[in-house]
Amino acid sequence: MNLKLAYSFDILTLKDEDKLYQISDRLLMGLNGTPGDRLQFSNFIAKNLQLYEMRNGYKLDTAAVVHFTRKNLVDALKGGSPCLVNTLVAGYDDQEGGQLYSLDFLAACVKVPFATHGYGGFFCLSILDSYYKPTLTESEAYNILKMCVREVHQKLFLNLPNFQVKVVSAHGVKNMPVINPASFVVH
Repeated sequence: MNLKLAYSFDILTLKDEDKLYQISDRLLMGLNGTPGDRLQFSNFIAKNLQLYEMRNGYKLDTAAVVHFTRKNLVDALKGGSPCLVNTLVAGYDDQEGGQLYSLDFLAACVKVPFATHGYGGFFCLSILDSYYKPTLTESEAYNILKMCVREVHQKLFLNLPNFQVKVVSAHGVKNMPVINPASFVVH
């Protein structure tokens, strides 16, 4: 199984909300940024992809969705009303397998094996770099994410108590158990 790891962190979060938006049956977007832009932009992308599928009779692959997303970020930036969101796009295609793309609010885009966003993500890059390998199992990847969350809890004075984890695979999007401080207790 070719797993890609993605995680999004904020330095200060006042409410516990899911920032992983399911765009289609095998596509997720993780966004951070201003709440209004985040919600409006994810809805805009999801609805336009649904419209594309209805008009053309097929879904776009992950790379095409990323390019569509990037074009919309560029157009907003050029139009003078930038969409202040950083985006991780995770998808699964039958031909390409699992894919992960990172887009920033300036529409820079790169395909990556793992990525983080936000201030807490700086603490996790070394963990992801040390432990990531393309042959990770789902369980191994989940344990690496637990190490990342533990590091964020140790380093930041304000953070979320619960971290949502979702997996994108050939079988679709699956919710994993929430990672919280109780996850670190060894019985």
